Amino acid sequence: MSIDELFEITKIDRWFLTRIRRIIDLEKALEEGPLTKELLYEAESRGLTDSDIIELSGVSRAVIQDIRVYNDIYPVYKMVDTCGGEFDAATPYYYSCYDDGDESVPSSEEKILVIGSGPIRIGQGIEFDYCCVQGIWAIKELGYEAIIVNNNPETVSTDFDTSDKLYFEPLHVDDVMNVIKRERPYGVILQFGGQTSLNLAKQLNSRSINLLGTSFENIDLAEDREKFVELLERLNIAVPDGVAVTTRQEAFAAVEKLGYPLVVRPSYVIGGRAMQVVYDDEELEKYLAEAVSLSAEHPVLIDQYIQGREIEVDAIADGRDILIPGIMEHVERAGVHSGDSISVYPDFSLPQEVEEELVSCTKRIAEALQIVGLVNIQYAWDGEKVFVIEVNPRASRTVPILSKVTGVPMVKLAVAAMLGQPLCSWEYGTGLYPRFDRFAVKIPVFSSAKLTDMDMALGPEMKSTGEVLGIDPDLNKALYKGFLAEGSSIPTGGSIFVTLRTSEQNDYTAEILQGYVDAGFSLYATDDTIAFILEHGMKAELMDYDTAQRWIMNHDTDSPEKLSMIINVPTVANNKENDSFPVRRKATERRIPAFTCLDTARVFLRAIRMKQEGVQLEYRKL
Repeated sequence: MSIDELFEITKIDRWFLTRIRRIIDLEKALEEGPLTKELLYEAESRGLTDSDIIELSGVSRAVIQDIRVYNDIYPVYKMVDTCGGEFDAATPYYYSCYDDGDESVPSSEEKILVIGSGPIRIGQGIEFDYCCVQGIWAIKELGYEAIIVNNNPETVSTDFDTSDKLYFEPLHVDDVMNVIKRERPYGVILQFGGQTSLNLAKQLNSRSINLLGTSFENIDLAEDREKFVELLERLNIAVPDGVAVTTRQEAFAAVEKLGYPLVVRPSYVIGGRAMQVVYDDEELEKYLAEAVSLSAEHPVLIDQYIQGREIEVDAIADGRDILIPGIMEHVERAGVHSGDSISVYPDFSLPQEVEEELVSCTKRIAEALQIVGLVNIQYAWDGEKVFVIEVNPRASRTVPILSKVTGVPMVKLAVAAMLGQPLCSWEYGTGLYPRFDRFAVKIPVFSSAKLTDMDMALGPEMKSTGEVLGIDPDLNKALYKGFLAEGSSIPTGGSIFVTLRTSEQNDYTAEILQGYVDAGFSLYATDDTIAFILEHGMKAELMDYDTAQRWIMNHDTDSPEKLSMIINVPTVANNKENDSFPVRRKATERRIPAFTCLDTARVFLRAIRMKQEGVQLEYRKL
């Protein structure tokens, strides 16, 4: 079709359509061949990756490499002009292009390259930028030149005065290898950039790049479901029953073995993306059809759903010893993504023997995986047994929190361990670090109101866009501080609309609702929930979803018909066709507290009581 025809249909500006046409023309030229040095140069300069060129031209990687080496088809690096041409710029901040003249001059110092975390998005945020910056500072302190590759201009790690040298490049193996070729670093650190950088491990390892820290073989062992389960079985550490499947038939065979509910997720993902708890065949069928692509390279993981307390452990290891700065206990039960959970350090309800088992398991796993640097392990405790949910051989989103609260410079110690300094040479010791004398409560922050049609129901897929910290010797006050910092509207009375799926209609829920009644709240419920409330001796009035929406709309008016809070545990989260979705959505938009997990509602009541009692909070610099 012509540019004019496309413009009439799409109304996309002809300028953009012309550039799309140029890409299509280049792709056709590569398909029709032959692959000349001129065509390869054009493809490289226009941003096509090696895998793109191989797929289109049918030429092997070896042939492409021969043409590139023989004709010196490599990018040069230009300095970013931070002075807008007014003065001579002298910042160590470079971008690649295919041009004459190179402005990046490598030094003779021994260098270490840090791979950043890329764009900040849901599931991977500023916490990894923190780790990159702390890592760069530690590298400098230990006498190396610190170089970073990252492509997000809005982070501290890409400030021109953070590292000795910054390459503003895509986090693709081709671009990273071009920087490595130019700088010839002693080693590359992947574990500070989250899953984005860790996903480069296989490709860089296959090119014999010196990966500092945990080896690729052990990274793969932690990421590969079947290998990891075998390892835990050898260590006599429990793990939820599960399988990796590559076909629909294998998925339903797993159901026969495991039964519902199940946790389903792709392998190698960020922030629990496309992870879900499924309760029946219909939900599983829909998940496999819509959420993921089944393939041998990236199988779907299907696990038994452990309904228990979730616990998170971050540690530093040097290949021999391990230091555990702290154990964080989640308020929400397993099944809510750790990034969306309220987490408390130190743990507040775990028996001593469970804490000792967590330390023992962490030590054995770190030793078996030969962890060097940071590791994050997520556990579930069902009241009787501790299960390992997953092991991340990299920095986690709780590293900045534990570092700040405990005073243990986790990233600095990790860099030192990667460069051969044992943990025992530092003053922080090994094993479990002494407990903090106050409670630190991490509360997630959501941007649901600003994201059109987003369902705020909590589940295994991360949705929070930030987090705040409340610290106090009293756990209730720490929770109160956290909810205030998060921006929650904390009501001291009024009406609560309650809808519960059948599995949540139990004594635990009744106890929570009774707490709200005792605090002076009135309950309204749908016809599938009200009988449960009345059976437990509480008063409630019938309310349908349409009425609930109308009462929500009255939130900022003087009308007595309005809601102060919503407790809604949907049968299926993220289902916009569900009757309860508009209620959650409207409540979110009007900043009415809405809880889809009863555990969160339980601790929110503590904050309400603090406000009702007029508790005075004290603050001090950490």
